[in-house]
Parts: sequence; structure tokens; C-alpha cells
Amino acid sequence: MGTSTNLLVITADMREQRSRVCGCLERSRTITVKYADLACGDYVCGPGVIVERKEAEDFVSSITDNRLFSQVYRLKAEYERPIIIIEGDFFQTHSKISPEALVGAVSYLSVIEGIPVVQATDAKQTALMLEAMARHSQQGLGYEVALRSQKPKDASILLQYIVEGLPSIGPKAAQNLLRHFKTISRLFSASEKELCEAAGIGKKTASRIHEIGNLPYKR
Repeated sequence: MGTSTNLLVITADMREQRSRVCGCLERSRTITVKYADLACGDYVCGPGVIVERKEAEDFVSSITDNRLFSQVYRLKAEYERPIIIIEGDFFQTHSKISPEALVGAVSYLSVIEGIPVVQATDAKQTALMLEAMARHSQQGLGYEVALRSQKPKDASILLQYIVEGLPSIGPKAAQNLLRHFKTISRLFSASEKELCEAAGIGKKTASRIHEIGNLPYKR
């Protein structure tokens, strides 16, 4: 399909070219599929994001012949954020491997290697997953997530809520600061020495508050 600068780009390994997953991706109006001989993995969804797609049978066999572990090593060596998608129910394969071993393999990938393991029912769902991963890795979420939600409506509680956002400040310390400085404006413009005059505020906490208050925003 033709390329467009407005489209998301997914680079698929040449071996995946005839798969149903690539067929689904090529029919998408938001995806441009490019093909390359990837050193490891099956789909590059964005900077540093590589996806290894395994059908259930292949996932199980890769455990029994130890192929999985060497693949994981290469994925982590080549990319910052490897992901494994397992297509189908690996518990329903005709394998002699125990359910405990399967669970152990998934736990090993997730907990020890830090690789997310995503399950998909079929090729169509895998393609949807890849499209979402490409969108998030290339365009972000599309909106900013609030660091703190459900802000209190009561003015006095709101003041304490704001002050508790400062480093090392809990409810009691926030109340002490507000009693001493009376207003947020006076508190935020206070020097380290002035901060230490509030009950329960030591030099270390005052220094940290003053440092944060003068820290330039970088994002």
C-alpha cells in the first residue's frame, strides 16, 4: 500500500509477509506496513519497541527446545522494549508440558526478564494490538494524564491537598506550614530559613521544598 506521513509505520519481518496478521494490517487505513529482514522479533512498532509474535503451539515448543530463552536474550540486546504476543490458548495445545511449566515460563518473562506477555485470540486481534502499540509508541496517548485526580472542593482541604504535594510533606506537616504561612503564596516564596521556622520542618525538608520551588520545568 502507499505510504503517507500521516500514517503509523509498522516494520514487519519478511517471514511475516504472508501471514494473516500482515493482511489485516495492510487493510488498515491508519497503518503503513514496511518489510525488512529483522535480526530478531517480528514487528517493530516504534522506537525501541519490538514484538515477537508466537502462535500457541510455537510458544510451547519454544519452551521445550529452549529456543525461547535465546530469543529473549537477543530481543533485549537489540531493543529497549520487547513485547511477546501469544496468539491462541497455549493451555489447549497438544503438548506434554505441564500447566505449571507454562505458567512458570510466562512468569519468568514478565517478572524476571521484564517482558510484557500479551495474549490474543487470533490474527485479527494481534493486528489490532500491533496497531494500538504503534499508535502509542509513535504518537503517545493523545492526551495528558492528570497526576492527581478528584481534587477536593472545600477551599481549606484544597490548600492542604496542594501542600501535601511537596516532597516529604504529610497531612500534619502541611497543616503546620499553612498555619505558619497562612497562604500558599507566602509558603511558596519562603526561604529555607523561613521554612524551618514552621513547626516540624527540619533543614533537610526545607532545603528540598526550596529546591523544588526553584526547579525549572522540563518535559
